[in-house]
Amino acid sequence: MTNLPWAVASAVRILRFIALFITLCFTALYVSLVTYHYEMIPPSLLLNLMESRNKVPFSPLVEAIVMEMTIELLREAGARLPTKIGPTIGTVGGIVIGQAAVQAGITSNILIISVAISAIASFVIPNYNMSSSIRLLRFGIIIMTGLLGNFGLVCGLGFIMVQLSGLNMFGLSYLYPITPSKPSRWLELIIRAPIQILTKLKKPTTNNPNK
Repeated sequence: MTNLPWAVASAVRILRFIALFITLCFTALYVSLVTYHYEMIPPSLLLNLMESRNKVPFSPLVEAIVMEMTIELLREAGARLPTKIGPTIGTVGGIVIGQAAVQAGITSNILIISVAISAIASFVIPNYNMSSSIRLLRFGIIIMTGLLGNFGLVCGLGFIMVQLSGLNMFGLSYLYPITPSKPSRWLELIIRAPIQILTKLKKPTTNNPNK
């Protein structure tokens, strides 16, 4: 994104961070709220949620895992089909299966929306290998929230941070420049500050004895 204006590049970078948290936590948060924390759901939305889940025979955890696995099957099938029909099969298959699952009472329509938002957010992540890892971690976080609620969500995110903090690449922490923390590095991490500011911050300082 070095060829984009700093404001546009910063907005795109922030959007990618938001997409990272959505694809990792959105479905897991749905499972946690529906299973343990009804009091966190607005009353008007809670009534619609109870109505949509009235005919669903499965627990939210099983329901979410089944739908996430279905989305992954559609994604992998679309990637291996010919280029001209792959995206079409994935889109049409997702719509047909989701609509049929809701009408059959296998899943709730709100979960379909949650899974679809998580799947769309995963495509915003530019690196395919990172996107695949995050999609795999999502299943672990969903299981932890299904067992422990919001506490499981926090524990899952904490475990990921601890694991990443222990990795080193070429003598630097995997989370560099987050750690070791330095305020000037955040101008190149969360946002992309103008090149002039970054150049001044990176310019080595020299002590002139005549001053």
